Amino acid sequence: MTKSTQAQKNIDLSQELAEYIADNPKSVENLPENSSFIIFSSEDESLNIENEGLIKSIIAEGKKVIKAIQTKDKENPWKFSQVAY
Repeated sequence: MTKSTQAQKNIDLSQELAEYIADNPKSVENLPENSSFIIFSSEDESLNIENEGLIKSIIAEGKKVIKAIQTKDKENPWKFSQVAY
């Protein structure tokens, strides 16, 4: 997967995630502030593999990381998991 394709797919998923968070702010209220969200698709395993590689580099920068995992559950379309540092 090219970096351009990865970026576009992440932008598209980020928009979905942002809309969900805007509509459901309580879903993230217990997550650490100033965290970086890394998005994982419910359908695109190749994107997930590429995004998994981003986690180490972000942690190396001293940032907190939250995995935002897209689900196929219409009522709970996102699951959040703090990555151990």
